[in-house]
Amino acid sequence: MILASFDSIAQTVRVTAWDIANNAEKSSVGIDKAAQQLKALAPDVILLRGVSGWKMCAQLTEALGPSQYHVVACSAFGENARFGTNYIQTAIVARKVSYFSWSEPWKSGDASSPGGLTFAALEIAGHRFGFLCLNLAQGDLGPATQQSLDTLSSFRGWSNNRIEGFVAASFRAMPTEADGGRLLQSAGFVEPPSTAISAGKPVIEGHLVPNADLPRGLLLTRAPMTCDFDFNPPVMVAMVTNSAPIAAPQSASSAPRNANPAMQNGLWWISGGLGLVLLAIVTMLFGIRRRLSRLQAQSALVPVGSYNVVIAPPTSGTTTALAEAGSSLARVPSGVAVPQRQEAMLQQGLFMHLTRWLKQAFVQRLISDRQKLLDEQTVAVRKVSSVDERLARLETKIQQQTTAYEKEIELLNQKLLTAREENLELIRSQIKFLKSEMETTRARVLESETL
Repeated sequence: MILASFDSIAQTVRVTAWDIANNAEKSSVGIDKAAQQLKALAPDVILLRGVSGWKMCAQLTEALGPSQYHVVACSAFGENARFGTNYIQTAIVARKVSYFSWSEPWKSGDASSPGGLTFAALEIAGHRFGFLCLNLAQGDLGPATQQSLDTLSSFRGWSNNRIEGFVAASFRAMPTEADGGRLLQSAGFVEPPSTAISAGKPVIEGHLVPNADLPRGLLLTRAPMTCDFDFNPPVMVAMVTNSAPIAAPQSASSAPRNANPAMQNGLWWISGGLGLVLLAIVTMLFGIRRRLSRLQAQSALVPVGSYNVVIAPPTSGTTTALAEAGSSLARVPSGVAVPQRQEAMLQQGLFMHLTRWLKQAFVQRLISDRQKLLDEQTVAVRKVSSVDERLARLETKIQQQTTAYEKEIELLNQKLLTAREENLELIRSQIKFLKSEMETTRARVLESETL
């Protein structure tokens, strides 16, 4: 048998469940000590139990600096909650701000079972998760667990910002044979692998597949407890049988070299499969190329230009030739005629397929060219109409200018005629004046001579 497992690298979210009530010191020294331990873990979300209120949580976030943390939710259970002396409170501290938070006490009303639940909805790594702190008292856990699940069921019915998974911290063991454990298991809550918990690792791994329609959940039953969960389903393990007998190990020194043969065998299987697929593709391409060359040699393919496609109808001579070929094939013995007939049918089918494809390509080319010509014709019509409009505007303008010039010429002619008449009158007046001068001069000369 060969064991093959493939792990995928994915983004993880780190959640830490921390119970401050287990520490004897609840002063600033105890908070600083808890902050130093939490800094080493560097969680994305901290589920707290045993805090006294918002003030104590704010002191913890300041002590976690320079990392930026926010108090996204804190409870206020009991009568002494407002005085900050009741250390049964629960809180949620995260690197991001929540878009919804909720807190409620247990509805049993029994003073011997104080506490309640604190809830916060955050968006982390592109997914929306709900984080839950349960402060469970000793005794029957069934009513408190049922109240918690009813509250989560109301959150599941949201239409916007739907929650895709839950992470709850109970801070105590939840046996599956008890009512609380059965209820959580039926609601889809699972604990991290028991092997990781028993190994005493500081950080355990888990899987939580985001699903808004049917959100599941992780349950942290111890404190302190840190879990890195990714968004992948649990690792699948494939078992492959091997017909060859497994050889016994030759020596103890060869064991380290073959410590992880599963991954190497899986890679060999994948490489072999890819090689077979590539070989099949190459073989298919060679076969198609060989058939095409055979058809070209037999002049079965007609050279086609961009627009010169001519398919002539069968003539009488061709029909006669086909009939003679059919009769000759009928006379051939069955052992030879069957392969030739199959090859002829294959060639004919391929030729018909290529002819149909060429027809379709030719028709599509004609349609595209026709559309291009129509577009070009539309553009040309628009250009011609614009030129006609410009010519009409120029003609109107020329006519207006010609009319204006004609009017000016007529005025000038009238002025010219008027100027000629004035000159004539001037000349006539001058002539009259000269005549009168002449008569006066003549009269003076006559008078001077008589004297």
